[in-house]
Amino acid sequence: MAIMCIGQSAYDILVPMQDSIIENQKYRITDKVECGGGPALNSAYLCSLWGAEVYLVSRIGKDYYGDQLRKILVDTGVNIDYLIKDDKISTPYSFILCNQENGNRTLFNFLGEKSGLDFTLPDEKIDVILSDGHEPEVSIAAIKKYPDAISVVDAGTYRESTYQVAREVDYIVCSEDFARQYTGKSVNLENWEECKEIFHEVKKINNKEVVITLGEKGLLYNMDGDLIHLDAYKVKAIDTNGAGDIFHGAFAYGIEKKLELIDVLKKSSMASAISVQSMGGQISIPTLTEVEKQLSLV
Repeated sequence: MAIMCIGQSAYDILVPMQDSIIENQKYRITDKVECGGGPALNSAYLCSLWGAEVYLVSRIGKDYYGDQLRKILVDTGVNIDYLIKDDKISTPYSFILCNQENGNRTLFNFLGEKSGLDFTLPDEKIDVILSDGHEPEVSIAAIKKYPDAISVVDAGTYRESTYQVAREVDYIVCSEDFARQYTGKSVNLENWEECKEIFHEVKKINNKEVVITLGEKGLLYNMDGDLIHLDAYKVKAIDTNGAGDIFHGAFAYGIEKKLELIDVLKKSSMASAISVQSMGGQISIPTLTEVEKQLSLV
């Protein structure tokens, strides 16, 4: 059984801040964390850490940042034999300011120029495809090549490329930002009828399964035709960077293990909740044992 993660990889440089940044000020930086990042890479890392066989299809340049990402992935056991061939790309990287008071982040992402699309896909059986929408052509080709695979889109924000992939997948797992940008309506749990309308509009993208994540407010999902709200696990957030990627990686893992949807959502929510309590990219990704232990206590 194998999971394929398709999309963006990046090298992250995280800087802790004690408050929000203010324009025209100088800040003395005494600490930083450098690690792998990007939705596809983080999700692949988690799935491999949890013991799944994982393929990553992404663009990583032949430069210092790219070398560091390859080492991280190989050390974790992620298969990188099918990275997109793009010799001209510089590896995407991000500067991320993390507000330690509330866990919020300010992200400056430098995308590498895309010069081509030369890719191959493995002949091995793929059970789950997780796409972040950054490589729609590859994602749709994979969905067609592996018709028996369950496909999931990590829809963080609304982009045409993400929408293209969302139309083809079995599960749209989107943020409230995506839902608001697509429908023009904001999720307000106090207005349950409008929540139903928003959920229904997102579902109409492909009339399959939908999950709308709401950060610290939990998530919305469908069970036997009824819209259900699942609370988030209450924690003190230190750094929310990558929390969504971790949720989606855990979601793909749970789907591969054929867990019931509610168990997939609880496991994904707990993994995300644990991760925001410390700063540091991959080092904040919990093990499967940690997640299961915490779930047993709630």
